[in-house]
Amino acid sequence: MKHDQEERARFHRDLDAACGAYSARREEMKSQQRKREEAIENPWLVARRRREWERAVTAMKNIGLFATCFWGGTVARFNEVPPQIAWPPPHLTRMREHHAEERKALSEAHLAVVHELRVKYGFDLGEGEGEGEGQPEYHVCVERRLLQEVLGGEAMELENVGEESRVP
Repeated sequence: MKHDQEERARFHRDLDAACGAYSARREEMKSQQRKREEAIENPWLVARRRREWERAVTAMKNIGLFATCFWGGTVARFNEVPPQIAWPPPHLTRMREHHAEERKALSEAHLAVVHELRVKYGFDLGEGEGEGEGQPEYHVCVERRLLQEVLGGEAMELENVGEESRVP
């Protein structure tokens, strides 16, 4: 019995370490992505605002020309309004798609590590091959357990990881 509890404690310690490493890597990835996106967004927004002012000035000049020609009876050539700059930038959209793929790959790698830990310590639930397929996460991470405690839900016991941690 004591050996079983030690194995379970070792499993949960390794699981918490894996979850901690995953969340640290995810936060690092998010901060790097935020920096890259800001490096693209800021100059793009400045150029977009400048273009909007150019468009407004051109439109006002055209209104002035129209009014002058209407009352003066002459014909004038109107200035062409510059095209609008698209938002969001196309390369930023592609970058965000790539970030989503990276997050998905990181999550899948983390779930594989958790599965390996379950198999290593003999806590595999034995429900077939596609255990994690179709379910977002089937283990209790440190953040999920803390979040549940903070939100006032009943705390998940680490001893019941196999039964209660599965997402229905």
